[in-house]
Amino acid sequence: MRKINILDCTLRDGGFVNDWNFGKGSIESIISRLDKAGIDIIELGFLDERRQPDPDRTIQPDTASMKWMIKDFTERRAMAVAMIDFGTCGIDKLETSGESGIDGIRVIFKKKDAVKALEFCAQVKEKGYKLFIQPVSVTSYNDDDMKHLLEMINKIGPFAVSVVDTYGLLHRKDLLHYFDLMDKTLNAGIRIGYHAHNNFQLAYSNCIELAEHDSRRELVLDSSLYGMGKGAGNANTELLAMYLNKRKGASYGLDQILEAIDV
Repeated sequence: MRKINILDCTLRDGGFVNDWNFGKGSIESIISRLDKAGIDIIELGFLDERRQPDPDRTIQPDTASMKWMIKDFTERRAMAVAMIDFGTCGIDKLETSGESGIDGIRVIFKKKDAVKALEFCAQVKEKGYKLFIQPVSVTSYNDDDMKHLLEMINKIGPFAVSVVDTYGLLHRKDLLHYFDLMDKTLNAGIRIGYHAHNNFQLAYSNCIELAEHDSRRELVLDSSLYGMGKGAGNANTELLAMYLNKRKGASYGLDQILEAIDV
């Protein structure tokens, strides 16, 4: 059975709701509870050099200002990642992965910036991070555009590439089309992720479609606590965990997830 990972992005995507001001205590509690629940990947927040260091927020100017979020979790099981919106954080703001304690970096970029963004992605990988490549608004790519992008991505060899449905436009047929295109084109070993938004109330059901889809490719499903996120929000971590526990033999700790919602 292929591995299906939950990537919780509450502290990053959820920050669009509160300007990333979760409060230091809540940030630590959410990370701790998600980790105890067995969530596979926890997104710590945004790296954005235009911001000042602030221990109450999950948007920081550099990796040095973010490492406090995980420094006390010596028993941590989850992979810790951060996101960069290409052009908002220079490569000089990133320590090596070993120095920062952050395992992976997710880079989002617009279609017009793809070539330069991929050059930046290669530099991120050279610093030892697991690289997640996130082309925003996947619906702006036709098949030829996407194949060309994926061929460039193959040369870099990232950890994962995501179908990013920025505006929540994808219905089942179109989602599976983009997934199958990636599945066919990407080199073996590159994981495929899915970042949904809930504009058509399809975030959860679309995640289920991919979980049930016939593929051997390892899958990364983005979600957030209670669906907290930009605009209409995201798929719900608690619902995905319940589904994967019941249908896919997972063992996520639902009590810890529900406690994290109450923080």
